[in-house]
Amino acid sequence: MAKTRRIFQLIFLVFFIFLFLIARYPYEHGVSSDIFLRFSPLMPLFELIHGIKSILPYWPALIILLLTPFFGRFFCGWICPLGATLDITDKIVKVPTNRYEPKWAKPLRWLKFAVLFSAIFLAFFSINVWGYFDPLSIFNRVLTIIFYPFVTLFTDNTLLTLSNISFIEDGMYTVYDWFKIYLMPEEQAFYQQMWSILIFIAIILGLEKVSRRFWCRNVCPVGAFLGILSKFRLFERVVADSCSACNICTTECKMGAISDESPKISSKVECIECFNCSENCPPKFNSITYEWRWKPYNSKIDFERRRFIQTGAASLLTLGALGVVLKNRNNIEKQIRPPGALEEDEFREKCIRCQECVRICESNGGCLQPDSIHNNPLDLWLPVAVMREGYCEYGCNLCGEVCPTDAIMPLELAEKQKFKMGLAHFNKNICIPYDKNTDCIVCEEHCPVPDKAIKFVVKDIVMHDGSVRKVKHPYVIEELCIGCGICETKCPLPGESGIFVTKV
Repeated sequence: MAKTRRIFQLIFLVFFIFLFLIARYPYEHGVSSDIFLRFSPLMPLFELIHGIKSILPYWPALIILLLTPFFGRFFCGWICPLGATLDITDKIVKVPTNRYEPKWAKPLRWLKFAVLFSAIFLAFFSINVWGYFDPLSIFNRVLTIIFYPFVTLFTDNTLLTLSNISFIEDGMYTVYDWFKIYLMPEEQAFYQQMWSILIFIAIILGLEKVSRRFWCRNVCPVGAFLGILSKFRLFERVVADSCSACNICTTECKMGAISDESPKISSKVECIECFNCSENCPPKFNSITYEWRWKPYNSKIDFERRRFIQTGAASLLTLGALGVVLKNRNNIEKQIRPPGALEEDEFREKCIRCQECVRICESNGGCLQPDSIHNNPLDLWLPVAVMREGYCEYGCNLCGEVCPTDAIMPLELAEKQKFKMGLAHFNKNICIPYDKNTDCIVCEEHCPVPDKAIKFVVKDIVMHDGSVRKVKHPYVIEELCIGCGICETKCPLPGESGIFVTKV
């Protein structure tokens, strides 16, 4: 079973990466690319808290939740791509066995329940923190902002370098063309929050030096939720009387679910069905099996009343602090969201910061970026349009198609082309026609709306030598501008653009 589990882990990991890659062309493969994120067991729970009537779009997660009371936390051991990544990391960083786990780390399992209950508490007040900790969101965030840009940059440079070798030049260009069509973006992606996300995942992976699956044991709210549902699991680990109490299973358990006092005692709440215990049990004893028991025993959840009160107090303090911060809305109102995004408060509540829209935007104009913290910590990693870096492609409506929570509503292309993201304004202090008295029509040329939203008025300008020059001064027609930002992106000025887009 342990070998079977590893095969399933690999299959699901490849499957999730495949879905990530085909998100570039979500209409061409007959499968919804965002279905990967709909595997998250937390999505139905928080959708119900948000008051959503239907949770059927999250059917993969519903199947997992329905099977968990029977099979336990199999999602963590068999399906979760972040868990698979941590298991791969184990082989690289050479994590210690449970025998060498620091004493301070053992009592921390209550933390994941605190994270879960805090997230639930804050969700009732329309504050979304669970998206930061959801393992599928984390995995997709890392693929989008770190792994995919790094791999495409490395592949691009490697193939172009090898193509300089004469006898393999044709073959390398053939491979390069294939990669460019199917795997690599039109332009190399660079994201503004790479370092913060890199540090976040580095901490998760680095904690493997403390104990195996430290994140899963002590922090992950999905593990806490599934652990609660596994409390009365029917598929049980059974240790025969032939057990010699060698404690190999105890030290090799990925989750520390087996008691130090006796290998016959294990926690259903913590066990992830990895079958390491049965795999490592000495063949001459072969003491560990798994059986169905219709009168399952109850495993204790490591979340005492004192911890619950502490968690509630911390959540109230967080709510109060965020409430004070949210009163200053100056920066919030300046952030331009993707077309089809819900109203700002509701958008913040539903967005899980998975970066799926940011990833798909790179296939076209590339204006979406993960945001930084302004005056509110919950600004972090929200998708925001940075028009100087890229623009919202007029013929693209993909971000609404791949959003797993409908924080960005899907729009028909004709509807999206009329959706007003923002409004363009000229900075007359640096705009070339206004500042240099020289014609520049770049913004008007690139404006994609059928009846150009940028027009010109011709003015006679008296020059220093007394001559008169006719100069086209551009201006924006507010009713026609949709705020796509291509004018800001294409402005030929270095650095700051002579035209900029603001939120309506």
